[in-house]
Amino acid sequence: MGGALGLILGGLLTDTTSWRWTLFINVPIGVVVLIAVPRLVAETPRRPGRFDILGAVTATGGAIAIVWGLIQAGDVGWSSPRTIGGLVVGAALIAILAATEQRVAHPLLRPQLLRSPSRVAALAAMAATYGGMLAMFFLMVQYLEDDLHLTPMVTGLAFLPMPLSIFAMSRIVPRLLERFGAVRLVIVGTALRVVAFLPLTQLNTDTPLALVLLALLGTGISAGMTFMPLTTLALRNVEPEHAGSASGLFQTMQQLGGAVGLAIVASIYAAFAIPGDFLTGGRAGFWSATVLSALALAAVLGLIFKPRKAV
Repeated sequence: MGGALGLILGGLLTDTTSWRWTLFINVPIGVVVLIAVPRLVAETPRRPGRFDILGAVTATGGAIAIVWGLIQAGDVGWSSPRTIGGLVVGAALIAILAATEQRVAHPLLRPQLLRSPSRVAALAAMAATYGGMLAMFFLMVQYLEDDLHLTPMVTGLAFLPMPLSIFAMSRIVPRLLERFGAVRLVIVGTALRVVAFLPLTQLNTDTPLALVLLALLGTGISAGMTFMPLTTLALRNVEPEHAGSASGLFQTMQQLGGAVGLAIVASIYAAFAIPGDFLTGGRAGFWSATVLSALALAAVLGLIFKPRKAV
């Protein structure tokens, strides 16, 4: 429900004060969390080992360089030295990460975690899913406010079908998991998101708001149907001592996928955008978000043909 409350509060703050307050309000919340966590959360037992500094530097640097290169593509083009340089540096750092993690005693990314096809598929699907959804969110806010001329408060309310449907599905999905298994739920949910995104690729200034709300509702249902099963696939059969690494890898792919996906879609949007006309670039952006969702579907589609037990 935090997502729903955040949308309403963000719109209210933007309407009544300034958009800067949507950022500043996180400061007191963060202070409260910093004070409360040491007092309320029990410390977990520490395990021996060294922090993988080289792995952290190469992973972080590679991700930043790739995202920066993608962002530059929207400003200066894909053939620009800045774009190519960022992507090449990022790829080189990721290659170094892959090579070094095979040899260090306590790797940041344990190579054995990537030997499971279902886990790799879940990681790829989550990255593409989060990238597509963040991109849709980025574009939809501009459409609702710039083309439909909704206020920030009303825009926040317009998004409510998505978090509310995610919450509703979270109550149902555990039973569906027992009956149908994680793979089938992910496939059906991801296919639903592709269908929900398709109307957004044809948006116009006279598109009924009800159609937009229906697309957001479908997006929320699909997200609620896929997030828990993807987590199940990513963490299934992980040894207890590697559970933290697997969970961290899953969360990292989610955030990295969001950043990379949003950067790609924003670059495509900028390449097609016409000053004063959101729709030309916006439709191209929504098509890109739809493709990302289709890639998430493709990542797990092959698993359905392998015999497996419901999980």
